[in-house]
Amino acid sequence: MKITCTQENLSKGLSIISRVATSRATLPILANILLQTDKGRLKLAATDLEIGITTWVNAKIDEDGGLTVPSRTINEFITTNNDKTIDISLENTNLHIHSEHYEAHIKGMEVSDYPLIPEIKDLEICQIPSDKFKEAIAHTSFAASTDETRPVLNGVNIRFLKNEVKLVATDSYRLAETTIKNTKLINEHADIVVPTRTVVELGRILQSSDGIVKIFLNDSQVSFVFGNTEVISRLVEGTFPAYEQIIPAVSQTKTILKTSELTSALKMSSLFARESANNVKIRVEGNTFKIIAVSPQLGDNTSSLTAEIKGSDLEIAFNARYILDALGIISTDEVILELNEISPTKERKPSVLKPTGAEDYLYIIMPLDLQT
Repeated sequence: MKITCTQENLSKGLSIISRVATSRATLPILANILLQTDKGRLKLAATDLEIGITTWVNAKIDEDGGLTVPSRTINEFITTNNDKTIDISLENTNLHIHSEHYEAHIKGMEVSDYPLIPEIKDLEICQIPSDKFKEAIAHTSFAASTDETRPVLNGVNIRFLKNEVKLVATDSYRLAETTIKNTKLINEHADIVVPTRTVVELGRILQSSDGIVKIFLNDSQVSFVFGNTEVISRLVEGTFPAYEQIIPAVSQTKTILKTSELTSALKMSSLFARESANNVKIRVEGNTFKIIAVSPQLGDNTSSLTAEIKGSDLEIAFNARYILDALGIISTDEVILELNEISPTKERKPSVLKPTGAEDYLYIIMPLDLQT
């Protein structure tokens, strides 16, 4: 292999794939990334056997070939290098990198030893604008569970419907659902669960991408293709919970608040709620909306907010962090918080948080026992 490419293009390509390579895997070669010429371009790829990411970089190809090299070493070397042009060649199983001011030899391993990243192009399901897709990922993935005892909750449910795509994530204490409308469905309805790590990586890469994301499926894997990049992942086995039945049809009390004021009040209350697992109380009385936090060691805090209130008085407790997580991705000036008090029989109806004037996002939070 003998190629020349710009430092900017190579650095960008490496940043897309390098986080997937892991030194914690049982196979040492999974800490490497693949560099290989491919139809007049440089192919870069990395996999941890769950996720595989491939991207192509424009380069001047003088001689075909390929090698795998340690991801961290080459990524940091190229990122630190501020020369405009990079020359790369092979010397047996060493990668020789040369630029105007820098030169390095990086020890590698043969391409034949690297796990094959499959191609999934047999069933195209949908096409989604990348800006809408990355926004949907940001609005849902944070709510996915990290509890490995329920694997199906360790992913984001993606539902491909007639004219829309829904992304849903839950850890059973809170749930986030967002809808991408007017999408181009290529094939019949599909319902899949994609590992959260895949979805987060996809969202990160899409930050610098425009255009369309094409989604392909087979029985056990999904592929996201956009620009010069392809992300392939295994699917999570199992059926995602039928969550629609827990969405309250009506609420006991509906409040409309300034997003910034609610965020500030919850952050203030969190200072006093750290010792109680971030638990805070919300008290609605007449026209007053208060957030209360009590700490046996530090003291207490009460924040009074201006709110538009419809419904009955109530007192309810939440994990403040759960609400703050959602407020951090809501861009509207005001939010609707629909509250349902725990009944005397301890029946828990979830409360609902959503942006004003938006029907494409829904966030559900389970209340806490006031005694906790």
